[in-house]
Amino acid sequence: VTSRPCPIVTKLDKLSHFDRRAELTGFSPEQAKSFIYKYMDDTAMADKLLEELKVSEWCESLITAPYYCCLICDHFEQHQALPQRRTELYHRLVLRGVQRMAEARDLTDVFSDIKDAPDQVKIPFTNLLELAWTTLQKKQLYLQKADLAAA
Repeated sequence: VTSRPCPIVTKLDKLSHFDRRAELTGFSPEQAKSFIYKYMDDTAMADKLLEELKVSEWCESLITAPYYCCLICDHFEQHQALPQRRTELYHRLVLRGVQRMAEARDLTDVFSDIKDAPDQVKIPFTNLLELAWTTLQKKQLYLQKADLAAA
């Protein structure tokens, strides 16, 4: 299963083990607005976010994707500002992943930057990032179980 357009997507019809195919569509502008109001505890902050989105075309185009919409809300809640670049948004995504990993391991350390994460989380996450980068350099869009075992 993939959400990325790549050569395998064009071959889905030829693969015998797929008996169904679904297309997931994003939020409509009204659904995105509704999500933002539900996500934010403060209506005034939601109003401010929606106003700032009108000025930021690249951010506004992302809120139709539910996960991006959630990330933008999360970033705005923390910083009271939209991310200036996509890299800020992706940094937030990675940070949230590391924080969730820490929570799953019952680590109570509070950190707002990945470099401050506990080693029990930072080391495996760094290994996973290195594996993802190596796989990407090979122009491979997926990982095999053997890749994960080797890491």
